[in-house]
Amino acid sequence: MFWHLRVLIFYALLAIFTFTFFLICYIPVRFFNVNYYIRYRIGVIFSYVFIWLAKTCCGLKYCVLGLDKLPSVPSILLSNHQSFWEQIFVQLIIPEHSWVLKKELFNIPLFGWGLKMVKPIAVDRNANISVNQILKEGQEKIKSGLWLIIFPESTRFRPEQTAKFKPSAAKLASLAKVPIVMMAHNAGVYWPKGFWIKKSGTIQIRIIGVIPADEVIDCDARELTDKIELLINTEKQILYEAAIKIT
Repeated sequence: MFWHLRVLIFYALLAIFTFTFFLICYIPVRFFNVNYYIRYRIGVIFSYVFIWLAKTCCGLKYCVLGLDKLPSVPSILLSNHQSFWEQIFVQLIIPEHSWVLKKELFNIPLFGWGLKMVKPIAVDRNANISVNQILKEGQEKIKSGLWLIIFPESTRFRPEQTAKFKPSAAKLASLAKVPIVMMAHNAGVYWPKGFWIKKSGTIQIRIIGVIPADEVIDCDARELTDKIELLINTEKQILYEAAIKIT
């Protein structure tokens, strides 16, 4: 019962903050054409408060290893996808970036409207043109100096599950001539797919490594994707098993 109360307090405080933040920030941005840099900083502030509330109310702490591996140039970050948490968290550790995400997120009241402010690549997962959209808009984002965050599983999965990675990120990296950064985490152990946070604990995030641009250019996208899938899933499994042992 006490745990349920903590989660409900988290959502109540998040709702109050989101509504207030929306009134203060979104309306001026919407009607006064504020530039992208300011829009992005507003998103970062929201992310810091979100992660702080999750930590304070629900005990969701985190530990990141391998930040020193991040390249100094715009890159494509690939990560497993287990929770809503990591979608917000990446803003705390990755340089200025955009996302590839499902357009249904725009339908979330307030949050979705705010998400539109930073103009992510919003795709229809059921549309055949989504890959071309990612390749076209992704190159434009990277040319403008942004990193790109892609979840190659395309949707959230339970920590013990695996899925075939989509090759669009490898194709984009080859076209844009940028490195690929690989990340793994076990957020789904604590906050699985869905509304309810399961338990408190320390989410482990690891930057596994970087595939340099010269190894990505003219690569076979499927072969490279399979290599990335193996590396991320192997590390994900290690983090999952470590979390299970602790709990």
